[in-house]
Amino acid sequence: MLAFNHILAGSIVGAISPAPLVPAVAFTVHFILDVFPHAYGEEPPYSRFLKIQIGVDAFMSVCAILFVLLLFPDRWQIIGVGAFFGLLPDFLWLLWRKGPKWLDTFLDWAHWIQWGERRYGWIFDAFYGMLFCITLYLLAGQPWD
Repeated sequence: MLAFNHILAGSIVGAISPAPLVPAVAFTVHFILDVFPHAYGEEPPYSRFLKIQIGVDAFMSVCAILFVLLLFPDRWQIIGVGAFFGLLPDFLWLLWRKGPKWLDTFLDWAHWIQWGERRYGWIFDAFYGMLFCITLYLLAGQPWD
C-alpha cells in the first residue's frame, strides 16, 4: 500500500485509540491494510513507472501530514505517533535479508500477505485515501465550519 495511506490510517488510530495502545494498534493496522488490493506491484528496480509512483507517494505523504496537522493542531503528538507506527513496517523492508533471521521470517510473512499488489492498484489506494481523509475530517469535528 502507498505510504500516504499508512500515514492516514495511523493518524486515525492516533485520533481514536487510547494513547498507550496507539503504537501497537497502528503497527498492526499497517498489516491489515496490506492484505487489501493496493499499489506497488512487482516493478523492476529503477523503472520509470516505479520512480513516478514513489515520487507521487512522497508528495501525497507530505500532503497527508500537513492535512492531519491542520485538522488536529492540539493533538499532533499522539496522532503523529500513530502515523509513524502506521508507516514503520515499510521501513523494516530496508533490513530484509540483512537483519536477523527472525526479522527475515517476519518480513517473508509480510510479503506473503500482500497478494493484492497490482500495477493498477493506485486506483484502490486513491479510494482508500479518500475514505481515510473523510474519516479524519469527521473525527476532527469539521474544524473549518
